[in-house]
Amino acid sequence: MDNNVIEVTGISEPPLKLIDERVHLKGGNRAAYVRDLIERDIFGTLERQKHLTAFQGTKRSFDPEAWEADIKVLTEAEEIPVLPPEAFTRESIYGNHD
Repeated sequence: MDNNVIEVTGISEPPLKLIDERVHLKGGNRAAYVRDLIERDIFGTLERQKHLTAFQGTKRSFDPEAWEADIKVLTEAEEIPVLPPEAFTRESIYGNHD
């Protein structure tokens, strides 16, 4: 595999903190997390569902302290990240629950 490099600029500190928190929870590093985001976006709904199913299998229980920390970062953010349209689909909200 070629070692391709994509430079991403203009990401403010609050979203970077959230990325690092998610990297910490899932393990790995920032580059692997961003590669995963890109792959899920490119490969579409079927691949997205596969990743979601894998993530749900390893999903941690709710951590109120982590949630409070994430909310604090968002409230202090100068810009709130824009969620993609698929974040508001029935499947993304309810998953496999009927």
